[in-house]
Amino acid sequence: MKEINWRRNVALFLSGQAVTLFGSQLVTFAIMWHVVLESQSGSAMTLFILAAMLPTFFMSPFGGVLADRYNRKHLINLADGGIALLTLAVALLYMSGYDSMWILLACSAFRALGQGIQVPAVSAFLPRILKVKVAVWFMGKSIPVFGL
Repeated sequence: MKEINWRRNVALFLSGQAVTLFGSQLVTFAIMWHVVLESQSGSAMTLFILAAMLPTFFMSPFGGVLADRYNRKHLINLADGGIALLTLAVALLYMSGYDSMWILLACSAFRALGQGIQVPAVSAFLPRILKVKVAVWFMGKSIPVFGL
């Protein structure tokens, strides 16, 4: 019975993470294309890419420290929820007529900060829910899929 719960919990968690990762990448891709189509500028695209990548790069080591010190479930939920709320806020701003590229740039940077917390927390959380004999195997297989 415990074996079934273990597999079910892992499957639910990883399914949720796959949906989150797909949605996050979809939003990033949509913002990127919006910037390209609206600005017709390589410089704007470069600025967007830097805003979408560098905060994650610099935040990830600190996200790992946070994941070691605090409740990983809470960190995952707070980071993912914060990213979702920020995305909703930007969508509402755009629907109400505020269509500045700077809003998208700030959104991308803050979303990247959230990912810099979420990804290390997920990486630290997975070994706790996996059985010891499959944890190493699974973590090796999950790197190409989840980028953990």
